[in-house]
Amino acid sequence: MKKALLFFALILVAATGTYAQKQTGGEKNLEVQFAPLGDTSVSIAGIRMRIFNSETSAIRIGLFLGGTTDREIAAQPGTVGGDPDAPELVNTDRTFSVSLRPGYEKHFAGTDRLSPYVGGEVLFTLNRQTNIEESYSTNSFTDPDSKVLWETTTTDGSTTFGLNLVAGTDFYFADNIYLGAELSFGFASTRQRDTETEVSDLNAFRIANGIPQGDAVEFDPILNGSNSGWGPNVQGTLRLGWLFN
Repeated sequence: MKKALLFFALILVAATGTYAQKQTGGEKNLEVQFAPLGDTSVSIAGIRMRIFNSETSAIRIGLFLGGTTDREIAAQPGTVGGDPDAPELVNTDRTFSVSLRPGYEKHFAGTDRLSPYVGGEVLFTLNRQTNIEESYSTNSFTDPDSKVLWETTTTDGSTTFGLNLVAGTDFYFADNIYLGAELSFGFASTRQRDTETEVSDLNAFRIANGIPQGDAVEFDPILNGSNSGWGPNVQGTLRLGWLFN
């Protein structure tokens, strides 16, 4: 409810304002993605910067850089195999993502407060995911009571390249401050990274999986392929930005 009220308050300001200064050339511009009716008030889709070479021409670049770490307790201390000395076991998921969107915009006259535009952009996105699973077991073929903490690490991810034609508009409801919306039509191709696995203790892995001592252990990568697509894209957010010199 609060998000909806904030959204309508912004619309009211935009509708009742009497004058607002938009770009005249030479300014720079920062903006954030604003989702008034979504799960969060301000999305984390990244930050965009524009440099206006003139009143009708702008170079733009969008950037997102972020990651997450999720730790889940898989076993409490002293519970693995009934061993009172067993440590706590944790499964960890980590993600990392970086996205870069350079592009160009051609603005039209519009009105005193409205600045429509068309343009194009290139998209490059890199995603990585890592899962680390802890285990506690013996790594000795002769002493099964000798136990160690070891890890199995799995990594994968993807790389995306794309091209978009864009069309949008900026509505200045105050001096140098605007709300905007944008849609695009483009192509994107994503290559999935092969899933790779490694363990921190090969003997512990052999024993846990019934592999005889001295046998070679090879973790062949899992091939994940690729996908591509083209068509229209609509951003489910408003853009809130401001100009500065």
